[in-house]
Amino acid sequence: IALSYYYTTIYVLTWSAMRLFFPSLLLALNVIIENNRSHAFVIPVSKSSLPHQKGAISSSTSLGESFKSSKSNEKLPDECDVIVIGSGLAGLSCGALLSHCGKETIVLESHDTIGGAAHTWTRRGFHFESGPSLYSGFSVDKSPNPLKNVFQIIEEEPEWITYDRWGTVLPTGERFAAKIGPEEFGDVLQKYGGEGAEEEFAALMERMGPLSDAAQALTSMALREDAGAVLTLLRYPRELFDTLKQGQALNDPFAEIMNEMEIKNEFVKNWLDMLCFLLQGLPAAGTMNAVMAYMLADWYRPGVTLDFPKGGSGAIASALARGVEKYGENSRVCVNSHVENILVSDEGKACGVQLADGSIIRAKQAVVSNADPFVTKKLLSKARTDGKTSEELNSYMDKMTSLDDDDGGIPNLKSFIHIHAGIDATGLPPVPSADFPAQWAVIRDWNAPEGVESPRNIVLCSMPSLIDPSLAPEGKHVLHAYVPATEPYEWWENMDRDSEEYKKKKDEAADFLWSAIEEYVPNARDRAVPGTVQIGTPLTHERFLRRSNGAYGPRVEAGKHTLPGHKTPMEGLLLCGDYTFPGIGVPATAASGAITANNLVSVQQHWSMLDKISLPEKK
Repeated sequence: IALSYYYTTIYVLTWSAMRLFFPSLLLALNVIIENNRSHAFVIPVSKSSLPHQKGAISSSTSLGESFKSSKSNEKLPDECDVIVIGSGLAGLSCGALLSHCGKETIVLESHDTIGGAAHTWTRRGFHFESGPSLYSGFSVDKSPNPLKNVFQIIEEEPEWITYDRWGTVLPTGERFAAKIGPEEFGDVLQKYGGEGAEEEFAALMERMGPLSDAAQALTSMALREDAGAVLTLLRYPRELFDTLKQGQALNDPFAEIMNEMEIKNEFVKNWLDMLCFLLQGLPAAGTMNAVMAYMLADWYRPGVTLDFPKGGSGAIASALARGVEKYGENSRVCVNSHVENILVSDEGKACGVQLADGSIIRAKQAVVSNADPFVTKKLLSKARTDGKTSEELNSYMDKMTSLDDDDGGIPNLKSFIHIHAGIDATGLPPVPSADFPAQWAVIRDWNAPEGVESPRNIVLCSMPSLIDPSLAPEGKHVLHAYVPATEPYEWWENMDRDSEEYKKKKDEAADFLWSAIEEYVPNARDRAVPGTVQIGTPLTHERFLRRSNGAYGPRVEAGKHTLPGHKTPMEGLLLCGDYTFPGIGVPATAASGAITANNLVSVQQHWSMLDKISLPEKK
């Protein structure tokens, strides 16, 4: 439900430190790190390129098992150094790095399962996951992906399965499942783009080359929001210089380059619009050059592969949670631990939390909220009523929760509808191929009123058990399909979940999603295993993921909006997650958690963490 499935993108900005020491760099320092995109990907049928497992630093928990704290029988401490509210990937990344640096850290999760939008669950032997299904940059040792770098630091990581293909169903009903990379995409351009398509795309790739180099130059792991950033960034002088050379160009909308290059081929324009949308939830007009530069360089390079965590996305959350608990005697991850209030001292410092059962945990250094800003604002409401929050903080939180574009706020992206199901695999191919991909996108109308953002215009489908057979019982497959942040919350708002109206609307959503699945899986709904079909709605997102209005995240337009950093006007209160820089997506949220952790450790500790990461060698 993290369209994290899909693309997520991030340019990295040196927030406070650059404001304090290098004001002229503010616009220049926008680096893309990598993002999980919203695509459907597939593995090829040839034996040489079937899913391949990559060894891990530390093996993940067994399939179907939620993370089990090694300290669940121990009494929860009354005090620690840092409290993290929420066990999304940002919160877990932050907590794992802090624990690695010797900070006693407690991560508190309201749900009974960790992972936030990337949490997993099992039903009748089938393994379901709420969010991410597309990953890259994990199976290689030298990677710019910040989540991979977090794994390297904490020495915990899932096993990875590699593959290199995804499918697409066009509005005409034509379909293809080409490998990512340049080799087969040229054939796609020739067949579906016609005259001039290959030439336009090749010219665009050449134009984006310098931007792509800059977008991949600087690691977000070096960022912190204080004077120490001068030292940690200058550890990478050449990379910093390469980023600064492109300056404003990285921040400009990608649409400007499309206009400059006079992209006229309709297939190329539609394809780029779709990629922008799947990466960031916006069409080309609102997507930053940094985002597209990174993606084009990453996807269309020779030999590129995609990665899938053995056991599903829950294996990622479990590896991070193990990182939290392995380093500190009192560091731990606690589920079913609903935070009711953030406690504020008389001096105006965040000093702990109160849980729903009334118990209190004190934080000696800081409280980090991985909840969205709407929830965080509620957690501060008692302190605000009691007069313990400053006007500066109140204004800061009011602005973070403003959706009014005209008043400096950032509107939300739309929400989702999902279907999860286990199906009978009788008669289906046993391995994925160009004819039967494991993941695919279905586009219904390029000319819909809102384009790629139109409700129910694009559906993303995934059959991850074709990549990792352990996700479903023998002779069965597990399916997931959803719309990528195009479902209006208003269509479902205030509906009674027990009403016939709600059930009927869910049935209509299911019928729509089944039709997209059946583009590749014949009679899929008739294959459904009783008791496994589950329909998710915007209200499901709001209820189980604590996403206000079921939103995917902020709708950040290039040149118009800027996400906040991680420090707040309140001493001891920091924020991480996709409503903070650098934004939406698995690598982006991991970077957010890492930057937040960097703020709470010394420069020497930060430097030591950078010693452990392995980045691609520069040309």
